[in-house]
Amino acid sequence: MVSLTAYGGANEIGGNKLLLEDKGTRIYLDFGQSFTFGEDYFYDFLSPRTANGLEVYFEFDLLPRIKGLYSEGLLRLADLKYVKPDVDAVVISHGHSDHVGHLGFLDESIPVYMGHGTHRIIELYHELYPTLVDIGAHDLRHFKSGDTLKIGHLEIEPIHVDHSIPGAYGFIIHTSKGAIVYTGDFRTHGPRNDMSEEFMKKAANAKPYALLCEGTRMGQESEHNYSEKEVEKKAGEIIAASKGLVLAYFSMSNVDRFMAFYRAARKNRRTLVIDTRLAHIIHNLREKIPVLPDVMKDPHIAIYYRMSKSCTFCDKDYYIWEREYMGNMITYKEIVKEPERYVMHLGFYRLMELVYLQPKDADFVYSMSEHFYEGEDNEEQRTIWENWMKHFKIKFHKLHSSGHASGKDLAEFVKTVNPKILIPVHTQNAEEFKKIHPHVKILKKGERMEL
Repeated sequence: MVSLTAYGGANEIGGNKLLLEDKGTRIYLDFGQSFTFGEDYFYDFLSPRTANGLEVYFEFDLLPRIKGLYSEGLLRLADLKYVKPDVDAVVISHGHSDHVGHLGFLDESIPVYMGHGTHRIIELYHELYPTLVDIGAHDLRHFKSGDTLKIGHLEIEPIHVDHSIPGAYGFIIHTSKGAIVYTGDFRTHGPRNDMSEEFMKKAANAKPYALLCEGTRMGQESEHNYSEKEVEKKAGEIIAASKGLVLAYFSMSNVDRFMAFYRAARKNRRTLVIDTRLAHIIHNLREKIPVLPDVMKDPHIAIYYRMSKSCTFCDKDYYIWEREYMGNMITYKEIVKEPERYVMHLGFYRLMELVYLQPKDADFVYSMSEHFYEGEDNEEQRTIWENWMKHFKIKFHKLHSSGHASGKDLAEFVKTVNPKILIPVHTQNAEEFKKIHPHVKILKKGERMEL
């Protein structure tokens, strides 16, 4: 008997924790943290300490109380007794926190399968933010497109897909009931849409019994669905029209967006200025993604160093890993002399640099994901952001290409794959899928669904 239980990702965007069971084999597809995790109980410094273990999360039903799943050390104060794991593996689709964020809670003896690129990205973020990113000391097993994973009697084919982070995969899972396809997160309008097309064709050829399909944007179409090429073109137009410094904010893990702004800056004969953290990520991903420029040598890139400690920009002011990039250093002192020569990556927590940059006739291109600037949950950050823009009289632009397939593209994907049953995940609009498929089963959190 094949069954599926969603402990996260049912009727919500993100937080996927999908337990697939078949003849004694038990695997989780992703083990992420939802975007709203703990927001009803925690705020800023009011949050669980590492020493608390998991009992605080259990108190507020933020984690499922499941024996044979969690680390023994994290259960030492909890009322859930530790038992040896009965989970065969966790299979990770990609490195976003809503898919990997709770891996660090799991028993270290549970094997975790992830793409080699995903592991590298997680390693880099852990180096930069050791207290925020921790997946634990698991038995990590890497895969790539074309591999076949054998877990129990299950056979799993990982297939690369296009998403807003490198190393994203969908899966074809061969079970006793037939093939089950899990999309992970994907899109068909990105620069590597060929990978998503390949996944769609292989999924269709598998003639799947069930399709677990992400639906982040299902029923939410309100704006033009920009492609990454359109983002690059629009960014270039904003840069060309600007008379001063151009500032841009995009995710450090979104290398497609980085390349779009890099090319747009070069086309307009400007230097792209990035901070040491982004430089560290790009530099260390070049081995996996050769198209990325060499941040240490590329004349079209400069690496921004904030004033710190001695206020002299000497090497002792910075972490050891930051000093590696000082050969391509730039500070606010150079930028203020000729601001029209630069496009500068600047995130929310780096707005303080505007005090030193004192921009005139500047433009700011907000190019982050769907979940930060929009929505009531981000009202405080949005207000602060807007206050800074108004104070320095910066012209604000919003320009983004989603990491998720549009409703129209999802409908085409479902039609092509043609599963017998369709199971929406990673969506707040599961009912909308009934408009595009005759046999839709809707998961309820914590309830077991037989397939």
